[in-house]
Parts: sequence; C-alpha cells; structure tokens
Amino acid sequence: MSRIVFAWEMGANYGYISQFMPFARELKSRGHEVVLVVRELHHAPRMMTDGEISFMQAPIWLPTVQGLPEPPLNYAEILLRFGYHDAQSLAGVVSAWRSLMTLFKTDVVVASHAPTALLAARCLDLSAASLGTGFSIPPRVSPTPNMRYWVNVPAERLNSGDAVVLNTMNTVLQASGKPAMASVSELFNVQEQFLCTLPELDHYPNRAQTRYWGAVYDTQMGQEVVWKDGDAKRVLVYLEPSHRDFPALLEAIKQSGAQALICAPGISANLLKASETEAVRIYNQPIKFLGLIETCDLAICHAGHGTTAGMLMAGVPLLMFPNHLEQFLLAKSVHDMGAGLLVNLEAPAPELLPVLQRILQTPEFKARARHFADSHKDFTQDALIASVTARIEELAAK
Repeated sequence: MSRIVFAWEMGANYGYISQFMPFARELKSRGHEVVLVVRELHHAPRMMTDGEISFMQAPIWLPTVQGLPEPPLNYAEILLRFGYHDAQSLAGVVSAWRSLMTLFKTDVVVASHAPTALLAARCLDLSAASLGTGFSIPPRVSPTPNMRYWVNVPAERLNSGDAVVLNTMNTVLQASGKPAMASVSELFNVQEQFLCTLPELDHYPNRAQTRYWGAVYDTQMGQEVVWKDGDAKRVLVYLEPSHRDFPALLEAIKQSGAQALICAPGISANLLKASETEAVRIYNQPIKFLGLIETCDLAICHAGHGTTAGMLMAGVPLLMFPNHLEQFLLAKSVHDMGAGLLVNLEAPAPELLPVLQRILQTPEFKARARHFADSHKDFTQDALIASVTARIEELAAK
C-alpha cells in the first residue's frame, strides 16, 4: 500500500477536484491510502460520498500582492500573485506543504495546479507528478510563454517576471540544501507529466511535441434528471448565477422556446423559484450529464475544461461565457474550430437571443463538434484512468 497526495492549490470551483477524482477513486479501490489536499473545501463533499476519500485544506496564499502589472501575461506573472514575489513569504507556504507531506508519510505527490506543492516535494526529494490541462502545465521553455498570444508583448516583460519568480524559488530551494533551477519551467521537470487534454484543447497552441494523455471529464457525477418529451431544442446549462450575463441568458432561453436544464451552483431559492418555468428547470447542484448529452442540441457553460471536453466528445456544440483567462483561452480554441461561440466578458454584453438562435439554427456548429468527437472516437475515459493510475503506482513504488 502506498500513500498518495493529490494537491490542488490555485484556481476555483469544481474543475480541479473533478480532474483528479477518477484517479483518486481508482487508487483507493486498489488499496492505496489517498488524501485530497484541496483549495476549496466546500466543494469536496459534493464530489464524493461520506468517507469515500479523506480530504483537507491546502496551504494557500491569501494576501493580494500590490503593484503587479495587469493583466498577467505568462505563468510567472500568475505565480507572482501567489507569493512568488518574496522568498520569505513563499517559504511559509512551502513549509506548510512540507509538514503536511511529512505528516502523511507521502510516497508520491500528484499536483493539479499546485506549483508550491511541487516545490515542497522537490525540497523533500519526493516523487512527484503534475496533472492538469495545458493551462496549469506550461511548456518547458524560458521565459514562460505569453498566454495572450494575440497581443505583442515585449520580451523584457516576460523575462523580468520569470527572473523574479526563479530567484524566489531558488532561494527557498537553497535554504533546504537543494540545487537551484535554471528556469521557472524546470519546476515541472518531475517524474511524470500528465497533460490531461487533447491537442486541439491545449491552452498553449504552439507547444512542442509532447504526450497528451487525454481529457478528463465526468458525465456521471450529479443528480439524475431527464428531458421532457417534445420537439423543442434541448439546452444544457452550467453557469454561475453571479455571472454578468446570467439574467439575460435566462430571458433569452425563455424567449427561444428551447427546453433547458440549468445547473446554477449557489443560486438562491428565491431566484430559482422566480426563474423556473415549465420548459426551464434550474438546479443548484451538479446534474448528471450521462443520458442527457446524447440528445442535447447545445451546451452553455463557462468553458471549464472538463465540461467543454465532455460536450465536444459527445458532439455537442457550445455557447461559452468564460470568467477568466484560462476559460477564455479554451473557449477561443473551440470558437476557432467552429464548434461553438464565445461571449467575451471584457466586451460589452451582446443581445443574447440572436446569439442563441444562431447557434441553435446553424447546423455547421453541430457538424464541427461531431467532427471533433469522430476524430477522438478511439479515446476512452476507462483507458485514461487505467494508464494514469498504473503510472502513479509505479512512481509510488520507487
């Protein structure tokens, strides 16, 4: 039996837990001791049954770092916002991760958007793996690349951010008696890199040749609901009610005459009651997509990786409302391949009824989504889970 820590440090909402849950469950079923160390504890109980897998709060950076250039342009500039601007501050978070790993007698750390967990594992000489989408595993180049690739960015800005982050990490490493790194991306030179996406969905479209393990998505999590009979278009929605366009989207769906099943986490009971109709049903907890996507005409979401990949693999086109850069990059890829449309939060709010009617009434969107699905018809979640789990077992046994 091995002891395996799945670590999640940065980012928000269900995506990061759902990304590593299939592997955690499989490892637990094989007799290993597994613990999830997560950024947001309030999501964990919704993702598993009581006592299924242990979980605890991750050591995270809380203060807001002032005076940084906006918006962040590369991975290093993101790290600057999480304590990587100052070695003494970062050392405190690293120390907490080290204590946790030592207390658990960890054999291997699997980090999902958890760079400080990787740094702590390096300090302890622990086996480690990075697991995530392209966004959380940057290419191994220096400096870390400009994520807003459509914007011309001076090289000195990218180099400057990398230099500060690298110096901070090396100061922490050297205090632990470990060798310095030559670049920020060297943090990801770990025993295994599980790039759990597909080439078309990589947040870095120009990444050098690498292994893509396949996208992680769960169509079986959540409460079971069914479509009502009828000829109306069927729309699945996963959108936070706090989003700027949520009220306007509800109204557009009602006006379109479509039947909609809406997952709106955190929606108040009053707003839910006021917004539901015979054709539009709203839930404040995840709903099970399996059994729904097979006859779905459109999915509306924030362009989280798991939801987006799952819908495309079922041949369902998307209307996307990204909240931040990670989601925007993925939404742009789907938009550019013709399998969906995106609504940019940084642009004025559009009239949503024409947008909704366009994507529902234009067959090419569905055809492009179906082409994506057909291109990856040999990929299965079972095979992905088996291969990743077997590799983690190998790392833990060393």
